[in-house]
Amino acid sequence: MQERVDLEGLTRRTRRIEFEDGLNDLQNALVFGLVGLLGAFFLSPGGIRLYMRALLANRDLTMVGLIGMFALFVLITFGARRLIMSYRRRVLWKSRGDLEPLRWQVDSRASVLAGSVWLIVTIAGLVLFMQGPMDLDSGMRVVVAASGVATGLIYFMLGHTMQVARYRWVGLVAGLLSAALIPLPLSGVASWLAFAGIWAGALLVSGSAALRRTLHSLERSEA
Repeated sequence: MQERVDLEGLTRRTRRIEFEDGLNDLQNALVFGLVGLLGAFFLSPGGIRLYMRALLANRDLTMVGLIGMFALFVLITFGARRLIMSYRRRVLWKSRGDLEPLRWQVDSRASVLAGSVWLIVTIAGLVLFMQGPMDLDSGMRVVVAASGVATGLIYFMLGHTMQVARYRWVGLVAGLLSAALIPLPLSGVASWLAFAGIWAGALLVSGSAALRRTLHSLERSEA
C-alpha cells in the first residue's frame, strides 16, 4: 500500500527552516533601524545643512560620498547575512547538512500587492491632506506610514503562506501602528524615527523570542 505524501506541506516545512531561528528577523531589524535613522538624519535641519554645505563645497565629492554611504549600507546588510549563514552552518544547522538559503523569501504576488497597497495608501493620504494646508511633514508622514502598511502586508502574507504565526502578528501589529502615524502631528524626522522604532522593535522582539526557542531546543537535543 502506497503512503500518501503531502508535497505541499513538506515544501512548506522545508522552506520554514530559514525562518524558525529568528536570525532573519534580527537582520531585518538592523536594516529597518538603519533606514529610519538615515531618513531622519537627511530630513533633520542639521542633516540638510550638512548636505547643502557639502554640495556647495564640492558637488562631485558629495555625490561620491552619497554613493559610498549607499554601498556601506549594502555591505552591512549583506555582511550581516553572511555572518548569519556562517553561524547557522557552524551551530544551528550542523546536524542538517549544507543547506542553502532561499533565493526569494517573499512570493512575487505578495510584493506586487504590497506595492499596490503602498501606492493606494500614499495617494489616499495625500488627497486627504490636500483638503487643507499641505506641508512637507504631512506628505512625508503619509509616505512613511504607507511604507509601514505595505511592509506589514508582506509579513502577514509571509506568515500565512509559511504558517509562521509570529509573522502574522508582526505584520498586523506593526502595520496598524504604521497606519496610526498618518493622523499624528509628527514631523518628517519624527515619522522616520517612529517607523524605525516600530519595525526594528517588532522584529527584534520576534527574532529574539524565536532564537531563544531555537537555542533551548538545540540544548535539549544535545543533552
